[in-house]
Amino acid sequence: MPQNPYLYPMKLPYGQSNFRNVATEFYYVDRTPYIEQLEGLASRFLFYLRPRKFGKSLFVSMLGHYYGEEWKGEFSRLFGRYYIGKNPTPLANRYLVLNFDFSGILTDTKEQVLSHFTAKVRSGVKNFITAYPGYFQDSDYTMADAAEAPNILLADFFNLVKKRAPGKQVYLLIDEYDHFANELIAFHRSHFQEIVGRNGFPDRSGQAVRKFYEVIKEETKSGLVDRMFVTGVSPVTVDSLTSGFNIGEKISLDLGLHDMMGFTEDETIKMLLHTGVAEDEMPALLEDIRNWYDGYLFHPAAPNRLYNPNMLIYFGNHYQRYQTYPDKMLDDNIASDYGKIRRLLGVGGESHSLGILEEVLAGGGARATLTSQFSFDRQWERDDYVSLLFWLGMLTVYEKLVGGGWSFRAPNAVIKQLYYEYFAETLRQRAKLKEGMYEQISRAVVSMAADNDLAPFLQLVEKVIGRLSVRDARNFNESNLKAIFAALLTPSNVYLIRSETEMERRFVDLLCTSLPGVPVHWNFAFELKYLRKKDGARLEEKAAEARAQLQEYLQTDDLRQVPKLAAYAIVFVGSEAQAVERVEGA
Repeated sequence: MPQNPYLYPMKLPYGQSNFRNVATEFYYVDRTPYIEQLEGLASRFLFYLRPRKFGKSLFVSMLGHYYGEEWKGEFSRLFGRYYIGKNPTPLANRYLVLNFDFSGILTDTKEQVLSHFTAKVRSGVKNFITAYPGYFQDSDYTMADAAEAPNILLADFFNLVKKRAPGKQVYLLIDEYDHFANELIAFHRSHFQEIVGRNGFPDRSGQAVRKFYEVIKEETKSGLVDRMFVTGVSPVTVDSLTSGFNIGEKISLDLGLHDMMGFTEDETIKMLLHTGVAEDEMPALLEDIRNWYDGYLFHPAAPNRLYNPNMLIYFGNHYQRYQTYPDKMLDDNIASDYGKIRRLLGVGGESHSLGILEEVLAGGGARATLTSQFSFDRQWERDDYVSLLFWLGMLTVYEKLVGGGWSFRAPNAVIKQLYYEYFAETLRQRAKLKEGMYEQISRAVVSMAADNDLAPFLQLVEKVIGRLSVRDARNFNESNLKAIFAALLTPSNVYLIRSETEMERRFVDLLCTSLPGVPVHWNFAFELKYLRKKDGARLEEKAAEARAQLQEYLQTDDLRQVPKLAAYAIVFVGSEAQAVERVEGA
């Protein structure tokens, strides 16, 4: 039974995506005003893209419950306390809702993709028939089992709806329309073109996925499909799967809909207060979760950066129960899901991937012009690759640049940690080091955290740099050095690594502070310099420069507040750390 919110705090909807359950039993951040906004758009056929774990499925479920005529009798219970319940539109509960969820399709073989895609279509059709028993007969289920190709199945179904429910209109909802295609791009790229290309699925009917969307397009012309809302992650497959489906409008960059999914900071504070965070504890706690879960911006003119809702709910759910931080700030379920995206880091090619990784990890931004039309029929440029990472949530907008283009950065510590882990493994492979390197890293970081002993860790850094290829060494610079430091510090899960952290308009190269719940004796600030061997005579000059910068940073309130802070100016000449000096604040 639903909990009485006046007796017990309503639980946060961790892992929940059914609106009926969330709206009646859990704490819910009202997204119903966007129903009114979506209806006010000129287009009725909408594509909205957001990264994984951003609340797309719950939003789709909300639309289904609002527009489906089967929920008319429960309208007050489901929506009465929310905006749209007090301001209903004329379209409330007017439609028959057809819902397709294309997540979870297996992609090991081309035949498996077709089989599971068809099964998903068949499941959606059968659920529709079940939801509206007043219009259909038991024998109608036979139709859903008869057709083998998804486009034929859908065409037969639409004809049945016209026959059984004349005059009724369909609201079509498609959740995770691109999930299987993104899996193909990441794991079986050779299959991707065959399946979504002109020849389509290699099945007996010879129909492609795009034929499925062509059927939908025809029924928008007939008036049967009156509205459509589609969610996904990547516009790569918007263009590949729905080629010719030119009636859809991409609204992902619409400023008025920017906050439709994800939490603003005001919404975040209200949720945290609901979980029991005391007001005097809020500033410190908020600073921590900003680092971990905030930072998403999908247009440089948008008013708010957004928190990832699933990441935040994971934290809030634990805090509500135990009034303390979770042992891991990154939910294993989210890490696993985003971990799959790391396979997509290679889509743009090694030269692009490593270059952008090093830019991002060293604290700078990746500059690019956002790609609006992806294609696998041409050579990808750097802008395409940066844009793909943006849509996947691995990069986010930092600012609009003079002269055109946007600057992109990693949104938060969660995503940076995934980058660091990926880059650490890339370094291990490029330097031809054994997997035992990670045990060495852990021991070295323990020596740092417990005894302020940098020697074992610096030896590892020297080993990695020394074993990189001649090409790598020729182009090596301070940004590369910072990226290697950060990547090698991450796998031990002791420190939160912040690169180019702003301290009163000054930037320290790396700030390493202990993760929540991890006891350390020492935190660290590093100012790093790099010289090629031929420039070794400038060692003292660079050491003095690093020392002066660090002394200046240590005067800031931000660094003064870091407990047990050891600050080091370090200069590498070639692959060797030839100047290592601890710097004290004045």
